[in-house]
Amino acid sequence: MRLIAGATAPSGKQRIGVEIAMTPGFKTYWRSPGDAGVPPVFDWSGSENVGGLDVRWPTPERFEDGAGSGIGYVGEVVIPVSVQPVDPTRPVTVVLKLDYAVCDKICVPAKGEARLWLKPGVTSVSSPRLEQFEALIPHQVKPGAASDRLAILDVTHSEAALRLTLKAPEGGAIHDLFVEGAGMWSFGRPMLAAQPDGTVVAKLKIVERPKGASGPAPFIVTVRGKPQSVEARLELDIGSAKP
Repeated sequence: MRLIAGATAPSGKQRIGVEIAMTPGFKTYWRSPGDAGVPPVFDWSGSENVGGLDVRWPTPERFEDGAGSGIGYVGEVVIPVSVQPVDPTRPVTVVLKLDYAVCDKICVPAKGEARLWLKPGVTSVSSPRLEQFEALIPHQVKPGAASDRLAILDVTHSEAALRLTLKAPEGGAIHDLFVEGAGMWSFGRPMLAAQPDGTVVAKLKIVERPKGASGPAPFIVTVRGKPQSVEARLELDIGSAKP
């Protein structure tokens, strides 16, 4: 594990990446790791002149591990992070302690520590490695039709399942779908079915829900596919769901 730097963004935020390089075929996990994975835990407390950090996750993939279906990255990943300096005229020192897991047939806990010093206002630095994974960050969208990107057209639900209607533009494709909810929500692997009208219907079983869950609840829907993955934040009124 190491930290890599990119050019300062026009907003004044510093661009860095958390790189994890693994033996080919090994995996590490996304923020929502799947059946029994371990998400990375970031500790930035030793950093200096840092007012805030925004971890921006590249689109993950689904894979099989010793505990079932995991969600994450195979072989390598760079997780982009935007760093807001307290004083943009002064250097930033980013210090990271990272707890994560690396898995083949079984998962092995791992720890990493790294430090990166950033000079303010450097805009001429090129970091193809960081830029490669920044391009894999899902595009933020709202539900609705679109002609040039993946679209989430409709979301319905019952007490037992979610049903999403998706559409890819011409030449595009929908590969997978991930749904996250606050608390102890857990969803099964989506069943994707192409429809005669060109849409794709995704059905996901609700495996687990927080005790007493009712009323509007926030969810994040990530659609993996071409030309670029998309992510939508929405609310579903579980209290009004019908079996």
